[in-house]
Amino acid sequence: MVRPGKVWLVGAGPGDPRLMTLKGKAALQNADVVFLDRLVNPGILAWTKAGAEVIDVGKEPGGKKTEQAAIIRKLMAAAKAGQQVVRLKGGDPFVFGRGGEEAEALAKAGIPFEVVPGVTAGVAAPAAEGIPVTHRGLSTELVLKIGARAEGSVSGRTLVAYMAVEGLEEFLEKAQDQGFSPETPAALIAKGTCRGQRSVLSTVANLAKDSRKVGMGAPAVVVIGGVVALRKLMGRQSRGRLAGQRVILTASELLGRGWREVFEGEGAEVWELPMTQITFLKPKSSWAAKIHGAHWIVLTSGAGVRALPRVVADLRKMAGKKIAVVGRSTAATLRTLGLRADWVGPGPGAEALARSWPGKKSEPVLHVTGNTEEGAFSRILKQKGYPTERVEVYRNEKTPRLVRPVLEALRTEGADWVVFASGTASERLRNMAPRWKIEPKVAAIGPATARAAKRCGWRVRWVARQVSPEAVLAGMLSIPR
Repeated sequence: MVRPGKVWLVGAGPGDPRLMTLKGKAALQNADVVFLDRLVNPGILAWTKAGAEVIDVGKEPGGKKTEQAAIIRKLMAAAKAGQQVVRLKGGDPFVFGRGGEEAEALAKAGIPFEVVPGVTAGVAAPAAEGIPVTHRGLSTELVLKIGARAEGSVSGRTLVAYMAVEGLEEFLEKAQDQGFSPETPAALIAKGTCRGQRSVLSTVANLAKDSRKVGMGAPAVVVIGGVVALRKLMGRQSRGRLAGQRVILTASELLGRGWREVFEGEGAEVWELPMTQITFLKPKSSWAAKIHGAHWIVLTSGAGVRALPRVVADLRKMAGKKIAVVGRSTAATLRTLGLRADWVGPGPGAEALARSWPGKKSEPVLHVTGNTEEGAFSRILKQKGYPTERVEVYRNEKTPRLVRPVLEALRTEGADWVVFASGTASERLRNMAPRWKIEPKVAAIGPATARAAKRCGWRVRWVARQVSPEAVLAGMLSIPR
């Protein structure tokens, strides 16, 4: 008998991936299967583990629809098959997300489940616009409504409506019937906290008309109450120089710890879509002899550094050897092993390292590398007369294909920037997502990466000379939007 799995009812937040909780992210990373709602930001799916199944069960107004009973049956079937299941919902699963119905059904069926709360759009979208839904002396009560329902009194109250765009006129009329005056401040906020956030500030009497003029559409929330007027002051938030832009990082091996934080710190929406999957090769007896005979050990990637303990078996065997690395990022990775580089290349790319080589022609060189390295480093040194050997200790392989919601979002919404740290990454992303409605700008790390990206048809706008997020950021900020 198969032991039942578990279902997590996870709130993905209002849209910005950074507003998903750490607990929700951990559940997603552990899931075997994910049942996805329509309003979840596809960038969040980058956190799913390799091989996880992603199933779209979203409902579109007037479009495709998966019946709630069918969704519940799918959750139960997956859990009964022993899978770890995430039901991923926009906002909070218990705020107009029908998570209560799913929890009730799972409880009755005796299936283990856990609710992971999320940030709800009715609070987050106004906050992102500088509108507090409660405010001392102005609003001491918050009412969340759905659709065109606006029952209740108005004394000291803020009214927030979800899914009210289609019936906006009716909703506003009912708000007036319940006591809100035509002059009460009102706002409609679309795609709250996301890259395309827009808002209209008006009054109850004019909000519908003003929203139509600028073509506002769903998903959006409506806010009615005196707190809306505070937006004139509190809307002056400092969101960063990349606010409203989406940045895609494609190489987790190089663009690792600290990269995402730099771009998010400037307000960008960051998607991590690694194009590489590193597999370390089984150690060979010949590697030890090659290490012994080398004077210089050359490492041109973070993966090569991480493979080093497998190559030498005992790092004490590195005593007396000199180590050269391609750049500061690789040098920092090397220090995590307790080793320091004797030579750090002047810029990104193995070619730059080879052209500035500091060694003597009497000093044998061993390049510890992977299968996708073009061999430019060894070729240049050999042409200069240096005794050079190359040993492949890992394989840089393709990652699984991107899930359909991510591919669809890239095709229809695109991104503002894509960062490539290798030509291989540029080729693989082009093959996975060949068509974009609007081509993104590309920041390439090093001339070799830039040349490869251009061959694939990418619009290279910046070539970074240093392997650092700060260098890439400086380039992005120098290019007009």
